[in-house]
Amino acid sequence: MKHVLILGAGRIARPCVKYLQKCDWLKLTVVEASRENLERVAGDHPRTTALNQSLPEDLAAFITAQRPDLVMSLLPTECRGRVADACLKAGVNLMFPSYSDDVIRAMEPRLKEAKLTWLIELGVDPGIDHMSAARTINQIHARGGQVESFTSVCGAIPSTEANTNPWGYKLSWAPESLIGASRRTARILEDGKVVEWLNGATYEHVHLEEVRGLGWYEVYANADSLPYLETYRIPEATSIYRGTIRYVGWSETIVAMNALGLFSQEPEDLAGLSFKAFTARKCGAAKAADAGHALCAKLGLEPFSAIYLRLKWLGFLEDRPLPAGVRCSRDVVGALYGEKLYFEPTERDLIILKDEVIATYPGGRRERHTSTLIDFGIPGGDSSIARTTGLPPAIVARLFLEGRIPGHGLVLPTLPEIYDPCLAELEKEGIHLQETTVEL
Repeated sequence: MKHVLILGAGRIARPCVKYLQKCDWLKLTVVEASRENLERVAGDHPRTTALNQSLPEDLAAFITAQRPDLVMSLLPTECRGRVADACLKAGVNLMFPSYSDDVIRAMEPRLKEAKLTWLIELGVDPGIDHMSAARTINQIHARGGQVESFTSVCGAIPSTEANTNPWGYKLSWAPESLIGASRRTARILEDGKVVEWLNGATYEHVHLEEVRGLGWYEVYANADSLPYLETYRIPEATSIYRGTIRYVGWSETIVAMNALGLFSQEPEDLAGLSFKAFTARKCGAAKAADAGHALCAKLGLEPFSAIYLRLKWLGFLEDRPLPAGVRCSRDVVGALYGEKLYFEPTERDLIILKDEVIATYPGGRRERHTSTLIDFGIPGGDSSIARTTGLPPAIVARLFLEGRIPGHGLVLPTLPEIYDPCLAELEKEGIHLQETTVEL
């Protein structure tokens, strides 16, 4: 019987574990520090061992003792390096749904030498977006076409009826990850020229985009798009853009918060401050009572502006103490996000993923290929972000343990051996892409 060791039982874990529990040739071990999370995810299943504990200090020895065929890390991104080091030392295959980084990529020669397979970037974004893009691009190349431009945008947001706060956003993933993205550098390729926006400047370069049947949203570039020329094998493309979808108004607020230094991780002495006094200090005012006026003056706003009203609603002008343990401005933002930007149990989240490929063919014919995923969470059940992030790694884990995925080293879901069966299985789970092709 094959054995999967699953590290973490947080927001995305339940659909992943429930899918794997249906495989009667698998046994699972789930490790999670929160008993509540562990019980919600693992349940009372005969082939599932639930370990209510934090990660051991000697993680490599722990993994070795478990003797898994595959380790699945569903832990926060900041744990990825530690888990990767431990799996390499233990000589174990690994899977995680989040983005890789330079540290992970540098391990690849050693993985190939050890004949290990690490299946990476297997969520929704990254993950399903890779599968959709690779399938479309491979079909274009097979027909003798070339990719002129590639655009992929994705967002995890409240559904329309759950969009009940002035920010147009609720947390379906960790606040720390959302805040970290607020200062992210972005690069795109536009008409053959590299465009770079540093340290959150991407939020100053927003465009509007319609999603048919849902409405209009704003989109900003997300991280570095250029490596995907190689990932998707489209060196011929003259434009490539990967972006994030939000309700209109999000980006202007993030720009204002960056201007105030609210995402800074520099240590500060915040003892004894209220939220209002904290805001006054960030705006250069000596008195807490002047915080509102100083905020408007610092940002060049009127007190009726949407940005000012959003910051006020979130709590930056409240005369109550900062929570214990905050050490920097970023911690203050995280505390307020966690307090205010939450889903009620009966509310639905919404995933929108839209890929657009412009292709040219011999003879000058041009086509626009569009793939769109629109998926809603289940009220009182699993969220869409949990399903679309948790199911792909579960499906690919099954494929890998069945011996259906070739190769060693770092493996992305851009292989037909992965994306064809995984997308077909996701359709059975109610997650499907709508494909259209229009001649230009």
